[in-house]
Amino acid sequence: MKLLSLSFCLLVLMISCAEKSATRDSDREFELVKIDSLVMDILEPVHVLDYHHEKGLYLLVKQASMEGHYYMVNSSGKILAENKLSEGPDAFGLVLVRAGFVEDEILFISEGEAFVYDLELKQKRKFPFEQRVRARLVHFSLDNLSTFRSADGELSAVANLNDGYLQPYPVDYYDTLSMVHLMDIQTGEVKKGGRLDENSKFRSGQFYPSMDKPVFFSGPRSSYISTILYGDTTLYQLDPSDGFKTVNKIKLDRLKPDQLIDIPMTDASYTTVKEYRTQNHTMGGAFDEMVGFGDEMLVGYRTGADPNLVFENQNEEQRKAEAASKKRFFYYIKDGKQLGKPIPWTLPGRLKLNVGPRRYLQTGDQAELHEYEKDYQCYYIYELREKG
Repeated sequence: MKLLSLSFCLLVLMISCAEKSATRDSDREFELVKIDSLVMDILEPVHVLDYHHEKGLYLLVKQASMEGHYYMVNSSGKILAENKLSEGPDAFGLVLVRAGFVEDEILFISEGEAFVYDLELKQKRKFPFEQRVRARLVHFSLDNLSTFRSADGELSAVANLNDGYLQPYPVDYYDTLSMVHLMDIQTGEVKKGGRLDENSKFRSGQFYPSMDKPVFFSGPRSSYISTILYGDTTLYQLDPSDGFKTVNKIKLDRLKPDQLIDIPMTDASYTTVKEYRTQNHTMGGAFDEMVGFGDEMLVGYRTGADPNLVFENQNEEQRKAEAASKKRFFYYIKDGKQLGKPIPWTLPGRLKLNVGPRRYLQTGDQAELHEYEKDYQCYYIYELREKG
């Protein structure tokens, strides 16, 4: 009888442990801890565009610079190279869509052309790259440059920002959309592939004005390219080495407030985008950034504003209250699934770049990042750690 009782207790214990194991991943909690910094003697404010993991190099551009003053800086903050790329023999112009390292070269995607530079910021070659661009920015990029290494070892760049508004949109727009455009930076050849899932809300005959922009992450150590649309709930992981096959579809919960407006696909046009764009960006949540290392990444999500704090003809106090009500979280993705609870980010600035395994660079206005004025620029590095 004692043996039977002991066996029963062991069975109950095993079931209990199995249940805890099954729910452990979703219950785990992570946090971002300040561990290091990037310090530079450059006095003028800069944007950090990319980081070269093997060489420890940062690509920077001076803020609000019509001359396109770019810098190559090492991890100690020392300037190794600089060049002005608006005019002259090395210039690519003013409009910058995306920029970053592709092994030991730098790709600058501009409007209508792509340019390849060496690490001394000297132009090596260029080729046509026609695309519709939603936002034309002067020497500033909203998106990080992702890369992907194929099975034969060649590294290509994720080049698509073909996100210009249409007038009108074809009803089958999302059915035919190629999710990833991979560019060979030696020749300019672009390979396209990947499809939204047939059950995606973006293929249900509805249109979400200004919420169809994708964000990407992949790098030289990544097995696939990850992408999600601002207004979607599915993170796709695609393998270009296997015909852009969808390897994983990861469901991510959209945290509230999240009041998105959608309209029938038959009404989709630039006119309706202009009509609803502001409301969707104010009231709707958005998966709007992705940073990572290898096959681990953080997916950034911003909630919509608190509806009770949104007013027409706002005064300055109301505008600040509305902006503060938008909360930012990061979803930690590893091994093709979400790990743990969404991680709140309550500090100023953004986690713009990954600078090593589970390490991320905080960028933003220097006055917001620091409690007191410094006579040098300092960007903090945070490490993702599990609580406890």
